[in-house]
Order: sequence, then structure tokens, then C-alpha cells
Amino acid sequence: MKDEARGFAANAVLMFLALRAGDAVSLAAGMWFVPRYVSPEEIGAVLPVSSFATFVSLPVFALAMAVMRESAVLTARGERGRVKSLLAGVFVAVAVAMAVVIAVAAFAVPRYLALMRVSEASVGFLVVVAAFLGCVAPVYTDALQSLKKFRSLAVVEVGGAFVRFATMLAVMPFRALAGYFAGQAALPAFRMAGSVVALRGSLSARPEPYWTRESTRRLALSFLAILAYAAAPMAAALVEQTILRTHLPSMDSAGYYMASRFSDFLSYLTFPLLLVLFPYTAVAAERKGSTRPFVGKCCAATLVGAAVMAAVYAVCGGHLLALMPHGGDYAEYAKYMPWLVAVTVMTSCQVFFTNAEVSAGRFGFLWWLVPLHIVYPVALMLAAKRGLVANLGTLLAWFAAASAARFLFCLFSFLRRNR
Repeated sequence: MKDEARGFAANAVLMFLALRAGDAVSLAAGMWFVPRYVSPEEIGAVLPVSSFATFVSLPVFALAMAVMRESAVLTARGERGRVKSLLAGVFVAVAVAMAVVIAVAAFAVPRYLALMRVSEASVGFLVVVAAFLGCVAPVYTDALQSLKKFRSLAVVEVGGAFVRFATMLAVMPFRALAGYFAGQAALPAFRMAGSVVALRGSLSARPEPYWTRESTRRLALSFLAILAYAAAPMAAALVEQTILRTHLPSMDSAGYYMASRFSDFLSYLTFPLLLVLFPYTAVAAERKGSTRPFVGKCCAATLVGAAVMAAVYAVCGGHLLALMPHGGDYAEYAKYMPWLVAVTVMTSCQVFFTNAEVSAGRFGFLWWLVPLHIVYPVALMLAAKRGLVANLGTLLAWFAAASAARFLFCLFSFLRRNR
């Protein structure tokens, strides 16, 4: 257990350092490229359109998570030949799923862009491409993750960050939103290519049978459970972003975009932790061990980081916002920055717990997670329709209440499971 704990910490540090290159690109995109080149009338459309593209990619995202859990367990048993057969079958399934995803996206994306008041026609095509590649890439990168090939994954992430940066730098000065989504598509394209190269050595073992009736049933049930787990929060987030864009003034949706760039800094800590957490908790559960040490450490680190961030933003938020292009125009939204950090940290801790449960093949939390994510967006839509969501402060109060409810359910479940 001590060796695993040291390995977990070392790989978490490695991924943290490697992903900083990607974060530098995110900073450039979110805090310089977008405010500089995208008009205030369209800035507010960036997040909802991105959420919509993520929602479109949901089926393959769920498949990737199910495969990652299965391959992590097989790798822990030393069954590399079965991992190879698993991935070969999954690649075929992904190709079929992609045909369905593209058809749905081609029909739905133009209509959603019109609702979001986006006028650039080329954006629709690039959103579909980004969604398509974003669907496929996790199947490859999750294979690296489940095999604990974190050095190769680090190289893939750093290289992808530079490719994304170069794409946005070349296109955004001429076609702002189109350039942004071209960069979004370039990143998963590079991840796929890099992962294929990195996986060649690990999967050179002779294939062994995997696709028995029992294993197929197990993977299918895991896929359906993960689909329910992912669909509910993604749908709720899409409702939030849609209401933000359609029921509030354009300036409020743009102000939310600008202020939320700072709360998103917390993902620079949580994302590498999540990448490393999944295979370790999957193996711990397979060996009848506890996932508590891994989840507890991730939550503790995130809470400390969030407390520091919220304190800094409470004092210096306005000055930091002014550093962004045209940031002074959004000074009144600086007061929401600590609030957004609180929402983000509660959501992050929930994701640590639920991802650990998914990796362990335990889905009991869906009995409270899915109903919460159904009731909340329905209530929010009704409130917006009745005119009860009149400004950004009111909407963020809904965000905070929903995040707090999910966090408390997770805390109760975590303490009960690990008594």
C-alpha cells in the first residue's frame, strides 16, 4: 500500500507539471484570445456551445470510462493480451457510435447555434468536428491512463497543448469563434495520434479472448450506469449555460465568462488528480481495499487550493480581472469570483467521490445523483420561465445551492462507506 501511495503521489505530480503547458494554452485562449477577438455580444456563447459539444460526445465518453475501468483491472492482473482484445473491439464500437453522433450533431448544432445567437456559419462545422474528435480521443488517452503510462500521457498532453495554441494563434485573428473551436478540435486530434504511438509497445502482447458473454454483459452494464452518471450532470450544466445565455443580458453572460476564467484555475489542480485517481481506486477496490485515502487526499488538496484562491479573489479580484483584454468593462462582476470558486470546489469534491465509486464498479450513488440532476434543472427552467432568474447573482445562487446539495450527499455517502 505504501508503494502504491508513493506511486500515486509521484504520478499526480508528473501529470500536474505536464498539464501546466495545457493550462498555459487555456489561459491564452480564455483570458487573451477570446476577450481580444470575440465581441462582447458573442463571448457569452462560448461556454454554452462548448457544453453542447460535450453533451453530444456523451455516449463515447461513457464508453471510454467503462473501458478504462475494465482495462485497469485487467492490467492489475497482468492480462495484457485481454486488454489488447478489449481495445480492438472498443475501437470498432466507437466507429459505429461516431456515425450516430455525427448525424445527431449535424441536425442539432445549427439550431443550437441560432438559439445562442452565433452568426458564423463555419462554427457549426467546427463544433461537430471538435465533438467528433473529443468523443474518440478519451478511448485512446484513457487506455494510457488505465495502463498507468503517465509519462507517455504527459508527453501527449504537452504536445497537444502546443498544437492547440498554434491553431488558435493562426486562425482566431481572422475568424474568432471558428478559430477557437478549430483549436478545440486540434487538441484531441493530436491526443489520438500520440496515444496510438505510445500504445504500440504495450499492446504488442498476443491477443487473448476477452469478449465472452459474461465480460460483454459486465461492460454493457458498466456503460449504461456510467452513461446515467454522466448524462445527468451534463444535461444540468447545459441547461444552466443555456439559461445564462438566453434569459440574461448579453453583458451578464459575458461577465460570467470573464469571472469564471479565474475559478477555473482550480481545475489545474483537480484535473491531474482525477487522471491519476481512477486507475488507483479501481485497483484498490479490486483488491478489496479502501478508496478513502486517495479520495481524501484529493479533496483535501482541492479545499486548501480553493481557500487560497477565494481569499485572493476577494481582495484582488477586480485588479486581476482588469489584466484581461477589455477586463475593465467587467469590473462589476469581480464580486462573483470567490462565489464561483466555492461552487467549483464543491463540484470537484463530488466528482472525486463519484469517479472513485465508478472505478470501483459501485453505482449506488446514482439513486440520489440522478434525481438531483433531474429536479434541479427542471426547477431552474420553471424559475427562468416565470422571470425569477433576472440577473447573474440570482442564477449563481441556484448554481451554489445545487452544488451544495450534491456535495452534502457525497459527504454523507463517503463517511457512511468508510466508517
